[in-house]
Amino acid sequence: MKTKGRNKMKTLLLRCDDKEEAVGLEGQFAASSHAGKTLDHDTVGRTPDTGRVTALLLCNVLSPELTNLLFELCKAVKNQPSNRPNAMGTQSLARSVGLNGRPSRRSGVNNVVLDASPARDGTLGYDRPGHRTPLTLQHREMLDGNRRLIELIDGLYRRNLPDVYARQLAALKKAWGRLWATAFSTGYIAKNFRTAYHRDGNWRGGMTCLTAAGDFSGGELVLPRFRIAFALRPGDLLIFDAEQVHGNLPIKGERVSLALYCGRWIVGRGK
Repeated sequence: MKTKGRNKMKTLLLRCDDKEEAVGLEGQFAASSHAGKTLDHDTVGRTPDTGRVTALLLCNVLSPELTNLLFELCKAVKNQPSNRPNAMGTQSLARSVGLNGRPSRRSGVNNVVLDASPARDGTLGYDRPGHRTPLTLQHREMLDGNRRLIELIDGLYRRNLPDVYARQLAALKKAWGRLWATAFSTGYIAKNFRTAYHRDGNWRGGMTCLTAAGDFSGGELVLPRFRIAFALRPGDLLIFDAEQVHGNLPIKGERVSLALYCGRWIVGRGK
């Protein structure tokens, strides 16, 4: 883990702003040409006009013990991301066609696309006020076993972005659906999931905390609006605005990621 004062935080002013172009990329897969910079060191990205933090990369702040445990506990996630057509890079279509030749009533990612993809996902914590997700009820060890990691990430969020953290925590305290004493309602697990460009639709007043584990290369997260990418390695933490269009470059190997956030369906949409 990082020791105090080991690396100096660098500030990157996000002068490039291709908002309309980024929105037009939703549903398409990220390419390295969409990023002029790939960051792999401690960096805070700020908009030059307001100084607002859009992304903060903290490198080597999570111990191998905790990241390895994350991988071991969550590698068994087996749900296919059938309700995420944008992130799967496809249109929302009928899931299947019956023997009568009629499309099914269920829409989302088509079964042919799902079966061709290695992507798996699952949601821990709460999916609405007071309601724990099915994965939490079926595999409580995935949540409880990662408690130390989640609380450590919460502390890093609080320490590095205290004002944003305080707003998120205050909103979540009014709701019923919180992971222990943290500012998170939910954790999203993605296994070998190279997402196409999408926006998450979380509470707009807060940030998402993302970490990854496993033996992998690639998977850089691209924010095309600002033409930057983040090379997230095991032990790193990316705190970013997941309402910005984002997606991943190709992944090689085995990768499990955990995104912690405050769900808008828990506290409302936010500001």
